[in-house]
Amino acid sequence: MLDALTNEMGMLAAEGGWVFWCLVALAFGIAFALLSIWHFLQLPGAPVLSGVEWRRLLDDQEGAPELLGELRGRLCVSGSEGRMDEIGGRLFTVLERRIPFAFVLIGAAPLVGLLGTVSGMFTTFDGMAGASALAPVDVVSKGVSEALVTTQTGLVISVPAFIVCWVLKGRYEHLRSGFRRLEAAIGTDG
Repeated sequence: MLDALTNEMGMLAAEGGWVFWCLVALAFGIAFALLSIWHFLQLPGAPVLSGVEWRRLLDDQEGAPELLGELRGRLCVSGSEGRMDEIGGRLFTVLERRIPFAFVLIGAAPLVGLLGTVSGMFTTFDGMAGASALAPVDVVSKGVSEALVTTQTGLVISVPAFIVCWVLKGRYEHLRSGFRRLEAAIGTDG
């Protein structure tokens, strides 16, 4: 299986040219960005409560009254509004920056694939115009292959990554909405 994968990657690399390797590097960047978002959705280093407690509280405030009471006890009631702003910043600031960045990287993948299409067409027309030892059909097929491989690779990278990023963004928005409800609940009780 590993040999088949290695052979397929070697063939794609040979057919896709330098743009294929750019797409592979971009795929690793997208994967890192998505894993980073997932990591920060676990709320590591959350203040006052643990990340698990924060997620439980933000998912279902009515189902976690002991956590809500514990949070109220740990916050100074007189300054809880400003304290909640600070906590919200610590919980969500990194996610607010990384999610749009991931979408930019994902949007770049089909554009880099399109660059490969243009590069492949240049290869095709350059080969057709010059005197080549290869038959014209071979030159045309090499350029068309480069164009198609890079276009397909850009789409194969971007479509699943977009779906994953959209799901992670939905999870972020759910947690953020729970935090806003929590701020309102603590603000009205204080």
